[in-house]
Amino acid sequence: AEMPRGMVVLPGLSIGISEGEWASLGPHKPDRATGRRKRAYETHPQFQLKLLLERISVNRSEFALWQGESEHDATPARGRAIETAMAPPDLTKEWSGLHYSARRLDGVRVFEAATPAEEAQGIALALREALEMPGKTAALVTPDRALARRVVSHLARWNIAIDDSAGQPLSVLAPGTLLLALAEAAAQEFAPLALLSLLKHPLVKPEARLEWLEGARLLDRALRGPRPAPGLSGVDRHLAEQGRRDGGLRRAAQDWWAGARAYLEPVEAIFAAGQQPLPAMLAALRETAQALGGDGLWSRAEGRAAADLLDALEREAAFGPPVVDPASLAPLLRTLMDETAVRPPQGGHPRLAILGLIEARLHNADLMILGGLNEGVWPGLPAPDPWLAPRIRAELELPGLERRIGVSAHDLAGALGAREVLLTRARRDSSAPTIASRFWLRLEALSGGLDRADDLAAWTRAIDEPGRHDPAQRPEPSPPIEARPKVISVTEVDRLKADPYAFYARRMLRLAPLDPVDADPSAAWRGTAVHDVLEQWARHDDCAPDRLHARALAMLADERTHPMMRALWQPRLMEAVDWIAQEIAAQSAGGRRVLGVEQEGQIQFAGVTLKGKFDRIDRLPDGTLAVVDYKTGQPPSPKAVRAGYSLQLGLLGLIAQEGGFEGIAGDARGFEYWSMARKSGSFGYIDSPVSPRKRDPIPADEFVAIAGGNFHEAVKDWLTGGRAFTAKLVPEYAPYAEYDQLMRRDEWYGRD
Repeated sequence: AEMPRGMVVLPGLSIGISEGEWASLGPHKPDRATGRRKRAYETHPQFQLKLLLERISVNRSEFALWQGESEHDATPARGRAIETAMAPPDLTKEWSGLHYSARRLDGVRVFEAATPAEEAQGIALALREALEMPGKTAALVTPDRALARRVVSHLARWNIAIDDSAGQPLSVLAPGTLLLALAEAAAQEFAPLALLSLLKHPLVKPEARLEWLEGARLLDRALRGPRPAPGLSGVDRHLAEQGRRDGGLRRAAQDWWAGARAYLEPVEAIFAAGQQPLPAMLAALRETAQALGGDGLWSRAEGRAAADLLDALEREAAFGPPVVDPASLAPLLRTLMDETAVRPPQGGHPRLAILGLIEARLHNADLMILGGLNEGVWPGLPAPDPWLAPRIRAELELPGLERRIGVSAHDLAGALGAREVLLTRARRDSSAPTIASRFWLRLEALSGGLDRADDLAAWTRAIDEPGRHDPAQRPEPSPPIEARPKVISVTEVDRLKADPYAFYARRMLRLAPLDPVDADPSAAWRGTAVHDVLEQWARHDDCAPDRLHARALAMLADERTHPMMRALWQPRLMEAVDWIAQEIAAQSAGGRRVLGVEQEGQIQFAGVTLKGKFDRIDRLPDGTLAVVDYKTGQPPSPKAVRAGYSLQLGLLGLIAQEGGFEGIAGDARGFEYWSMARKSGSFGYIDSPVSPRKRDPIPADEFVAIAGGNFHEAVKDWLTGGRAFTAKLVPEYAPYAEYDQLMRRDEWYGRD
């Protein structure tokens, strides 16, 4: 400032506020009697400037106003209103005595959205509208980087590139996400979800992208269901398993996987070795990423930033611990990448900009959009001091924790000086309702309600709203009779009767839901695992009571068994299988013997082929047959059978009576569910719809006939007849929701 043409420029210095208000800001001298200082009003936008003036011993009156006006400036009346809005709390009582014109904020509008996505959409529309006026400039000012990224994405729908002065974190750019995906997959021992996220990354194998993605999709389908054993070898064994229904798919995936796993072996080896020097892990990470992504990984600004970050980490590794846990590499990289901003060198649209609070101090625009005006965002909440209380900090003349709020207030006041201003906030964030910024509330309170951007709100709601929406009707496809299935399983009959459309989608459209990747063990998966144990026990151990417990333990100890299943299900499972072993031994002593387990059979009935597979069929002492179905949950009730559902046991008995199971003949008179669920304080019990102990039992000699009659009616209606496959025909007995989205259930259910 002492140079010949030097000067001190204080943007936003308020000349108009009274001396009393200026003095009340602080900092204050200690009280002579108590020695305590009155607390300074550090959240005021002028506090920092007042502190500077006191330190350089310059009075406010010594400053001259900047001569010359900008076309971007608001009116002087707006500036006086902003000064009034930012007054200390004890002066706000004077607002009620101000004339209406002194409280107005002409040119300032507010847009209050329901969600951050809606707020970003509204901001993007406001920026897009600004471009309709020749020469008009607009800028979004916000400390919320997530909001800024959303706005960039929304503007892309009009092919508008906008320059974000803060850049983008390396962690959300392609080279960063590839390195993170690789580190996380190795740390998780190549669990399916992490492995597939890595293999499908857009930077992987760009030179043979289509072929690579075809192989990755094959692997995706082969890895559906519970997690295989850990490591690349676990994936190998999972794909090599024999006797699976998806065996062909797994064999097809094996050939592609053999080449893909070779790229991952170096990083697996270094991670499996335990704690390693950081440079060794980074070298393996870089080598594998290079093999997967090629030279294109390190091109462009974001690629060079990723390479520079790895180089810097390798240089600085000597100043850290000698060895590092491999599991900590991914969190370390994510933290560093979050702090590494990357700005594309080409910039964006010349009339639009996204600015942080610091950059906005040096920028003018015709339209200033101040976004993210919620508490905790603008202003940000100060972090608590774990060592010193606020009073002690003041006595030591340390900056107060709330001083940054005053800086944020100054930034807001400066941005409000634009000719046209739009304030935006979202009433809710991703997790909870939000509180409007204290600055927003002050401006609303002073003006008695700012002008609402109702037109912008209407555009935001309408832009993605379809012009007309006709809700779907309940689907009722009716294919020709010759196209309808002529083979049906006993397990499909209930679906055919209760939800014909679901049967149509699975059997005729051949649409079967895929298991989730890395799925938790579902009830169906647990049932399959138990059935396998019981089958092997019957086939290889001849139902020896002392061998079942060991087989169940071996299944739980298998590395492919999900840890949650092992921890939570083992106690109840072991009690249930012990009960099964004891029950079969007791029945064998009474003359009952097991004839077969897990055997398939079929018969021609009612003009179609009825096929089924029983869990177990026993020969009773009187020579009749008992059909047994193992259940991990609750068995169905006789009420369901009388209603024409839960026909599986009866239809299996029908197949047995008609000689459909090789080597088994006789009349079926026993129909039992052996449930492993809890009842009367223990796990394991037998339930039968024909038991005389039931309140409304079905006569045993009528059970097969009832099942056969209901099946005959279903076949006549839907398979050999022309009845339409109506969706959710009997919802009470159609509990499964796999096809609800396909049938657009929510659009019609309850309306017809």
